[in-house]
Amino acid sequence: MECATLPHQKSVHVLGSQGWVSRGKVSCGRAPAVPYQTPPARLPHGARRPALRADGPACGAGVASSGSAGHGSGPTVTLNNGVKMPMLAFAANMYGPDVCRRATAHALTAGFRNIWSSEIIGDGCQRAQREAMDASGLARSELFVAGTVMNPQCTASDCYQTTMSQARNQLEMLSSDNTLDMLMLDYPSSAGCDGIEGQWKALEELYRAGNVRVIAVSNFRDEHLTCIARNNSATLPAVNQMNYNTGNADRSVLQSNEKFGITVQAYSPLGSGGVLQSPKLHSIAKKHGKTPAQVALRWLTQQGVAVALASTSLEHLKQDVDISSINLSKEDMRELGSSGSEPM
Repeated sequence: MECATLPHQKSVHVLGSQGWVSRGKVSCGRAPAVPYQTPPARLPHGARRPALRADGPACGAGVASSGSAGHGSGPTVTLNNGVKMPMLAFAANMYGPDVCRRATAHALTAGFRNIWSSEIIGDGCQRAQREAMDASGLARSELFVAGTVMNPQCTASDCYQTTMSQARNQLEMLSSDNTLDMLMLDYPSSAGCDGIEGQWKALEELYRAGNVRVIAVSNFRDEHLTCIARNNSATLPAVNQMNYNTGNADRSVLQSNEKFGITVQAYSPLGSGGVLQSPKLHSIAKKHGKTPAQVALRWLTQQGVAVALASTSLEHLKQDVDISSINLSKEDMRELGSSGSEPM
């Protein structure tokens, strides 16, 4: 089922709660919560420590207004292990290699320095992302490159091995020296804590060996994080990528991660385009002289929440980067946080 097309967003794609969709094709309704035992067949995607307030930067935040450590000119967040991560990540859609290469090049031209990748987009697109980075003229130290492994159906007996195998594939696919800035585990094992511990053991070994600077998770709820945290010697995730936006502003998402010191990174930051229908969002965007998409993204980063997004349009990518100058008031933040995704 499709809602009305947004003509000004035809070429933009976002990470939806049920897969990759175009901003111009707005999904109707709200996606159900991710089940623990049965993840969907097509898994979604595309930070800093989340805020417990909706009126400004996160508590104790570590959010810098401009980049540091060679990561461009956008805002960065200091993660719980001291690593600085650019808050705005480009996350490629399931494009063909040529489109993927061009879109990644556009993102780098627009100013993105955080390139998030996943095996879900396919080997061809992942290789194209690496080719675009290699051809960009940017030094590797200027980029923050993230890969993702995904094996939610692994069993307690094989989660470690399958996770390690996929992780090594990501290291080889996205780097020339078997290192990445971040490696993310997408979805917890359906085998419960025993499976999750096997998955996490693989990432911890790569972290301790220096193959990755940051280890992260996605779609981990409180009980999944507890499976890791119950081991007192465990390295806690630095980032948890979750479905969080103005149309899905469940503050328990931030609170459950805050207690572990974990930064939230929002996938589907525009709610598969649904949040762009909000009259409150349009009104506030008009007041600030910005697009609704820019204000929706700023609502996230002003809380200290990072975002992962995608587009094939250089113009829209430039707009997405140009949000740091927006200063939303306490009232703006409150209104947007309660706006839901009511139709125009």
